[in-house]
Amino acid sequence: MNHLKKTIMKKIIYSTFAIALMILLSGNTYAQKKKAAPKKEEEPEYRSSRWDINPGAWTGDVYKDRVYIQFGGIHWSFGHTFLLSELGTLPSGKDVQFQIKREAGDLAFSGSFDGKVGHGNYHFTENAALRSWLEQKGYSNLSNDLMFRVFLTDIDKNYFDFLKTNGYEKISKNQFKDLAEQDMNRRLLQEYFELFKKENYSDVSLDKIIELREHGVNAEFISGFHELGYKNFSLDQAQELRDHGVSPDFITDFKELGFSDITLERAVELRDHGVTPEYVSHFQKQGYKDITLERAQNLRDHGVSTDYIASFQKLGYKNVSLEKAQELRDHGVGTDYISELSALGYKDIPLDQLQDLRDHGVNADYIREFKNLGYKDLPLETIQELRDHGVSADYIKGFQELGYKDISLRKAQNLRDRGLTADYIKKMKKKGMTNLSLDEYARLRDAGM
Repeated sequence: MNHLKKTIMKKIIYSTFAIALMILLSGNTYAQKKKAAPKKEEEPEYRSSRWDINPGAWTGDVYKDRVYIQFGGIHWSFGHTFLLSELGTLPSGKDVQFQIKREAGDLAFSGSFDGKVGHGNYHFTENAALRSWLEQKGYSNLSNDLMFRVFLTDIDKNYFDFLKTNGYEKISKNQFKDLAEQDMNRRLLQEYFELFKKENYSDVSLDKIIELREHGVNAEFISGFHELGYKNFSLDQAQELRDHGVSPDFITDFKELGFSDITLERAVELRDHGVTPEYVSHFQKQGYKDITLERAQNLRDHGVSTDYIASFQKLGYKNVSLEKAQELRDHGVGTDYISELSALGYKDIPLDQLQDLRDHGVNADYIREFKNLGYKDLPLETIQELRDHGVSADYIKGFQELGYKDISLRKAQNLRDRGLTADYIKKMKKKGMTNLSLDEYARLRDAGM
């Protein structure tokens, strides 16, 4: 007992000493680290999505009569297109400077321009007088980034007269913000107004125009459908078409393939199912000239592509119908499956039989396991029958391990049907029933023992 107490006391003393040593060492290490790396001043924390940082960065690309400029700040970027005439003659070389003046302010650029590509910094200075005028109209507490948007959209005093002339006199603060943020300039609005008048869209609210803009529905988009003969559809339907990715070109491409009677509703359905003119064209080029849109939609839904069919053709199955291709896909028959069976010696299997084998769970691994047990050159019909009766290589191997070596497949199938297993035989042997034949064990099983 005294020996046990002494042992415990020693462990406590050692543990206490170890803890004290660790504290001492860690304290020295901390002091060394603190001495070696004095605390740095905290870096400023930048807010994301700031527009009020001047100067910011820009890159520019000239195309024909327009200049596309990408503006960038900390954690944000966006692009805007200006008329080249508004910038004047762009200087070339380094340290170039040019500016855009509007009633909302001045946008000054500095940097370099090499041919039609430029980059550098910009600085926006808002017009305080316009801000004051806007506040008098009720648009108060305008942020710096919104004033930049006002400049880009070219909103000035005449902008409101333009809206009033076209029937939009009262502009709420939220509408004013949306007009600026969506770049609803006069040119863009004029295109909407002319479209509404021409196509008899009456009483279109300003909120609806802004919504159309947000969804990418412009006058050109709607006019494109009208030119194709789709006259009587609502602006809501136009928005739905855009949201689903249906464009006038989408329908035109189908018409060029011979599908001339596509309704707008049908076009949306096809797009939702992933049926494109390119998808249908690939089948036509592969020889399926009479493919219908209904069949194309079914094929797409079932994952059938022209590549899938081509893979069968490469293996010698030249005349695969679209219906059969869809069936094979649904039943999981691929060319890998066929190639694996072919490697085992089963070649030129009819497609219907391949589908049947796949449905019954016959694959290369299943056949290979029988071959490893010595069962060679098995007909596919026999293999499928064995699979249907639940006979596997492991089932037969269980009997072989008990000494029953020469079991025919027909015998194995009979035993499986009668419910005899290797485990059952082991159980009977423990009860003293040894040295019986398989048939004798099967009869015991039949008798319910």
